[in-house]
Amino acid sequence: MDDAATLKKFKESLKAPFAFIPDPEGKVVKQFDVKTPVVSFAQRYTFVIGEGRKILKVESGKDAIDPESAIEACPLRRPEKKPDAGTPP
Repeated sequence: MDDAATLKKFKESLKAPFAFIPDPEGKVVKQFDVKTPVVSFAQRYTFVIGEGRKILKVESGKDAIDPESAIEACPLRRPEKKPDAGTPP
């Protein structure tokens, strides 16, 4: 339930190459049912959403903070494979 300025700083700190959705009013949190019970804040979640708004991957907690797994799951942002040291390019 972060605002745009908070998410911008968070995104920059991670160097994440994908969009973050500000949700200061908690509308997205309610839609995806990710609100922490009793306390009025959401846990950190990462959703990789593909064509047709299909959810391809969901990560939560500490796993949601590291963008590598989300990048690997995203068909539009797959990192280039690095050649093995013993294999010519």
